Amino acid sequence: MELNLLSAAVFAPHLNTVFTMVSVDGLEIAVTLTECQERPRSTMRGSPRTAFDLVLECPAEGLPFFNGAEFTLHHPVVGSLGPLHVERILTAPADAGVACFQIIFN
Repeated sequence: MELNLLSAAVFAPHLNTVFTMVSVDGLEIAVTLTECQERPRSTMRGSPRTAFDLVLECPAEGLPFFNGAEFTLHHPVVGSLGPLHVERILTAPADAGVACFQIIFN
C-alpha cells in the first residue's frame, strides 16, 4: 500500500493487535498498537487525508537504545509498510517497563 493512501481508518480496526517493526539492520521488535489518533489541526491545507499518528508499545527490557530510526512495519492484515520513521517516546514513570514508539503521518 502506498504511504500517501494510508489513513487512520486503515489502522483503527487493528488496535491492540501485534505488529512487527523491522529495522534496516534486521532488528525485529514485536509491538502492540495502542493508539491511533487523527490530528485534524496538524493536517496541511489541501491534503487528501487527515494527519494521524500511531503509538505502539512493547516491554522495554532488552531493547537497544535508539532515538528514532527507519523501520518497516508488518501486520498480517495490513501488510508491510515502509520504510517509516519511528521515534521512541517517553512514558509515564509508572510505565518504566514499557517502551513506546510513535509514527506520525501528516
